[in-house]
Amino acid sequence: MKNLRKYILIACSLFTLAACDLEIDITNPGLITEEKPDRPQAGETITYRAQVWVEKNDMEELYGGERLFRQNLEALFRNTTTFWNESTNKFDYRFEWAMGEGDDNLVIYDIKSGVKSQAEYNVYKDKAYGTLNTEKYDFVLFLALRCTKGGLSCGGGGASKQSVVQAYFEEGHDIFAKKWPEKGTYSDLGHEYGHVRGAQDLYQYMIPAENNPVSHVAYDYPKCNMGTGYQEWSDYCSAIFNHNAQYKQITADMTRSTYPKQMLVRVTKDGKPVQRATVNFWGSRATFRDIYAEPGNSPYMKKKTDANGEFTINDIYRMFIPDYNNTPNLPPKSPVDEFPFSRWYCFVVEVELDGGQTKCVWLSDLDIVPEYLDGGQQEPYVFEIQL
Repeated sequence: MKNLRKYILIACSLFTLAACDLEIDITNPGLITEEKPDRPQAGETITYRAQVWVEKNDMEELYGGERLFRQNLEALFRNTTTFWNESTNKFDYRFEWAMGEGDDNLVIYDIKSGVKSQAEYNVYKDKAYGTLNTEKYDFVLFLALRCTKGGLSCGGGGASKQSVVQAYFEEGHDIFAKKWPEKGTYSDLGHEYGHVRGAQDLYQYMIPAENNPVSHVAYDYPKCNMGTGYQEWSDYCSAIFNHNAQYKQITADMTRSTYPKQMLVRVTKDGKPVQRATVNFWGSRATFRDIYAEPGNSPYMKKKTDANGEFTINDIYRMFIPDYNNTPNLPPKSPVDEFPFSRWYCFVVEVELDGGQTKCVWLSDLDIVPEYLDGGQQEPYVFEIQL
């Protein structure tokens, strides 16, 4: 798709369907130039409005026509709103998901009767990435209800900076069948809306011990609707959603703002600084869910502590989401893409000790982001490794 070529894919999981992608523009991070809207009052309801696309024959043959379909859609959004707010969370607000109120809030496109291929649906899905009236709508929900292959995904890069939630369902799947608190289409969409609001898939952070050749220790992630948990939002997601609440479209500028600008790494032993220590950063990859430390690979970063046992890392955002063309020691993208989604998910931080021994600890933005956004850490973010 031409309008998505400059966007990096970030994987996502579903509760009941296939894996999917979130696409975020990171080519021009820059600074936020728009006038910042006022932050809402605590407890206020923040509404995110969808323009919904559906195929005419699917709607008529499967769901009884437009009037009944609209009624069921409204119930679907209400169930997703319940799912979001009734799941355990640390929200400052009530988040509501609803159809926008414009005359074109339901875009009905026409292909043909019966089952259709993804390619046939995609002709219209691509159009959903076109200009969107953001005075009326905040994102697009594209429905393909009778597809040869199912799966949900969230894409960024719309002409009006909108996200598009792409929902493909195979023959026989009733999207309205299950309601809160059962898992169902409404909760699968609730997961995708987490991507609309800027969250990552937490299951990509899970590293089993056998996939960690550096410290041979597993990394687990918190339970969350963005991972394999259910009816619970992690501190990471709560912090992200609170931070981004008043911004109806999420840009790379906004994503960058969830990270501290600098990190001060401090290595101590018995409370005293460890001078001239070598510290290696080994990154974890999505899809492979491993630490990229095969024989012959160099650490992503290698640093040395100063006389105070410290060193500084500038631009934490770019540490996790590097500029691929200008950053050494990254996995190759061709002939096979060994760096899916073009970002590191967490790091094994290895301190080299005398006698060839090492000390390893985990570093994850699942800890950094909520600590920073909730005020527990100021600039610079301090990461202390105690030997």
